[in-house]
Amino acid sequence: MRGGTVSDMGNYCGPKLRLSRRLGVPIANTPKHRKAAEMERPGMHGQKRRRVSLYALQLHEKQKLTSYYNIRTRQLRRYLDKAAKTTGSTVEALQKILETRLDNVVRRAGWARTIWQARQMVVHGHILVNDKKVDRPSNNLKAGDVVTVKEDSRKFVEAAAATAEQDSKPDWIETEKGRLACKVLRVPQPDEVRLPFIIDYSLIIEFYSR
Repeated sequence: MRGGTVSDMGNYCGPKLRLSRRLGVPIANTPKHRKAAEMERPGMHGQKRRRVSLYALQLHEKQKLTSYYNIRTRQLRRYLDKAAKTTGSTVEALQKILETRLDNVVRRAGWARTIWQARQMVVHGHILVNDKKVDRPSNNLKAGDVVTVKEDSRKFVEAAAATAEQDSKPDWIETEKGRLACKVLRVPQPDEVRLPFIIDYSLIIEFYSR
């Protein structure tokens, strides 16, 4: 696939819509990606039914998750290892790690159209956490953290937010109307993790357990 691969998503520069088309799910929850996900797979064999192996199913689920959160395969492995060391459900721990990434919180707050735009905002230093600049998208937030925008970046972020689909904000994030500020009230619960497609986490765990 030109411009990047599905399996190595960090800093992905390839055609984003083709990701949704190839995986059959909207990697970004936007009209273009939802439409692309409904199209047949690219290539002359797109309409052929194929026998799918267990490995292919596991790989597909892993690719959906890494693409949606814009993370690398190795990064997801580290997150899974970390989640497995916690008490309770590994899946729930993994969901909390992914959802509380700074770039994802920026997306959930409605300031960016996509995870790629949210990542760009963070990397370029537009975002503050507790009044300090944080330029690492993977930075995990905790309850009580306040995310704001640098004063000289407000116009840029406001313009981006104006074009983003304003879905209902998750209850674990508190946003201030009319102000580019949000507060993490608590880590999200499993039923609050809303992806625009169904994902089988057990297949992902099996993929990394091979």
